[in-house]
Amino acid sequence: MRITWAGFLAAAALLLAPATALLPAAPAAAATTAAAPAANTKLATPSFQLPIPCGQRWTTSTHDGHASQYMVDMVSAGGTTQGTPALASAGGRVVTSQFDSQAGNFIVIDHGGGWQTRYLHLDRRDVAVGDDVEQGRQIGAVGNTGSWTTGAHLHYEQKLNGSVVQATIDGHLVPVTWEYNQHFETSGNCGVSTGSSLFAQSPDRSAVFQWTGNGSNWIKVGGPAGRLYAGGAGVFATNPDNGDLYKMNGPNNWSKIGGAGKIFAITGNSLFGLSPDGSAVFQWTGNGTTWNKVGGAAGTLYGGGAGLFATNPSNGDLYKFNGPNNWSKIGGTGAQFAVTDNSLFGLSPDKSAVFQWTGNGTAWNKVGGAAGTLYGGGAGLFAANPGNGDLYKMNGPNNWSKVGGAGRDFAVAGDALYGLSPNSDAVFRWTGSGTVWHKVGGPAYSIAGR
Repeated sequence: MRITWAGFLAAAALLLAPATALLPAAPAAAATTAAAPAANTKLATPSFQLPIPCGQRWTTSTHDGHASQYMVDMVSAGGTTQGTPALASAGGRVVTSQFDSQAGNFIVIDHGGGWQTRYLHLDRRDVAVGDDVEQGRQIGAVGNTGSWTTGAHLHYEQKLNGSVVQATIDGHLVPVTWEYNQHFETSGNCGVSTGSSLFAQSPDRSAVFQWTGNGSNWIKVGGPAGRLYAGGAGVFATNPDNGDLYKMNGPNNWSKIGGAGKIFAITGNSLFGLSPDGSAVFQWTGNGTTWNKVGGAAGTLYGGGAGLFATNPSNGDLYKFNGPNNWSKIGGTGAQFAVTDNSLFGLSPDKSAVFQWTGNGTAWNKVGGAAGTLYGGGAGLFAANPGNGDLYKMNGPNNWSKVGGAGRDFAVAGDALYGLSPNSDAVFRWTGSGTVWHKVGGPAYSIAGR
C-alpha cells in the first residue's frame, strides 16, 4: 500500500526577534512513587539480550577451538552476517575498544556488579573507552577481523568476576552445543535505535509496540502509557494515571526515573523536563530518579541533536541551553520550532515562513514559505502544507520537494521518516524516493521514533 500526497511553500517573511531571559526557579520533575507503564522487574543478572537487531534470527554455537565452552559464536540464520549492527546486550560502560591481531576489532562493556560482555572480530568499532551505552546501542558491525576467525561471525562472551559463564539471553541460558547450526535465537534487543527505531501506542493506549524493521512485524515492549518520548537518550513514557516518567531498558522492562512534568525533551544524549507549573527546567542525571535544576521558568522545550531550546513563558522568545543555568537568547517568538541533528528551525508566528537559525546570536535566514507544522530529526526537516497537509522535505534554503500527502502525525526517527495515516488506521515508512511509502503497521494511537 502507498500513501500519495501533493504541493506547498509560498513566500512571506517574518523573523524571530530579540528580548529577555530564562530565570532560575524551584524544583520539579523528580521522583515519588508510581505504577510503571510496563513490567519493571530488576534481576541481579543484567537483562541480557542477543547483541543483534530486534527480530532477527541467528544461530548460537560453541566449538572446541574456544578457550571456554561458554564462549558463543553467532551467525545470521537467514540474512547477511557481515556488516550487521552489533549491539550492546545490556547497558553499561565501554572499558575496551581496540584492535588485536588475533581477536580483531573487539569491545568490552562493563555492566556493574562484576558483569562484563565481550564482542570480537568486529568489522568496525563505533564506541570508545569511557562511553556509556544503553542496551541496544549499536557499538559496531559484525565482521571477520583477526587471525582467530575464518568467516564472518560475532564471537560473544558474558563474564562474571573475570570468568566466562554460560550466556543468558532474554532470561534463559544459551545451550552449550559444541556444534554449529544446532540452536537458534530470535533477538528481543529492541531498546535503542540501530539507524532508526519506531514505537507506537495501540489504539486504546493499552500497550507500547516496537517495529522490528521487518515487514509489518511488531513486538510488544510495554504496557499502558500516557505519552511517548523517543530520541538519542532513549525511549521514555509517562504513566497514564499520574504522569510519572519511565525509561525503557528493554522489551517490557521499564524503570521509573521521575515524577510528572509539563513536558519532556530529548537531545542527543540527555533528557530534560519542565516542572508541572513551568517554573523550572531539570536535567535527568541518568541515575535513578535524580534530576538537577538547569534553568528557570519556560513555556515549552524543544530538543534534538542540535541541543536543547526553551521559550520564555512571558513573551515566547527563544533561548538555547549552553550548560546548567546558562542560557542565551537566540530569537523571538515563533509558532513552532523543530530541531534536526545539526540545525534549528522556526515557523514565524503567523506561519507564513520557515526560518533557520544561523548559529550566531539572534540571526535567522528565511528558508521556506508558509507551513502548518514542522517535523525535524536525523533525516532532516519536513513541513506540512497549511492548506492540505501534504508533506514536504527541505533540500536546502527555499528548496523543498513533496514527499507525501497528509497524515495525522509524522515521526522523524534516526535516519528515517514515518507517518500515521489521517484516520490512524495504518503506519507507513517513507522509502526516501519521491512520494513512495510502504505500510509497516496497522492502527495506532500515536507514533514516536529515535
